[in-house]
Amino acid sequence: MRKYEVAWLGADLSVSLKTLVAPATPQFEESACAFARGTLIPTLRGPVAIEDLAPGDYVETAEGHDAVLWIGSTTYIPGRSDEGTSLTSLTRITAEAQDFGQPGMDVLVGPAARRVVRHPRLQRLLGQEAVLAPVADYVDGDRFLDITPGGPVQLYHFMVERHSTVRIGGLELETYHPGKALVHAGGEAMRQLFLSMFPHVARPEDFGPLRLSRTTREVIDSLLDT
Repeated sequence: MRKYEVAWLGADLSVSLKTLVAPATPQFEESACAFARGTLIPTLRGPVAIEDLAPGDYVETAEGHDAVLWIGSTTYIPGRSDEGTSLTSLTRITAEAQDFGQPGMDVLVGPAARRVVRHPRLQRLLGQEAVLAPVADYVDGDRFLDITPGGPVQLYHFMVERHSTVRIGGLELETYHPGKALVHAGGEAMRQLFLSMFPHVARPEDFGPLRLSRTTREVIDSLLDT
């Protein structure tokens, strides 16, 4: 089991917080382990460290500006891994891993972080020019490094009004959406426990659609090699 902390924007625009204990499995952990403490999120008031972001803040997304509705966080502790957990290591995206100045500095992300992958052939093959793939799939020992920090790291994820992407250091990274997590929650009791992490959501449909399809680097590479 793992402790999660969540903050959300109520219908009356009030901000509420709560702590709950839920399974240490990828379905639950993905809601809280995308961005490490210190990650700068682009907002209307300038870059804001993820730990200082609050529900109600407006962040710059691919669609314009969207309000943050929900923030989840948990602590990654090196050397402590429960069976089934996704939190076994983090990924460091080194400065200029993507291009000159992109990112301008190292960015540390967790296993839930997904990046936008663009290629002209994807439009013909999939009907969209971009897809989402886990950042961890691109670990190469050079630009994308698999690391185990020396101490605990607080990790976060956040949800906006519409599933989207944000530019962090020039990289396009995904905002939170449960995707198929509800399908794989494992029974009605577990599904209700999962939904209890999102007090601002009345029903699963309220999460809305995924803006981009999710896949893996292996699938992308196989498509582009055909």
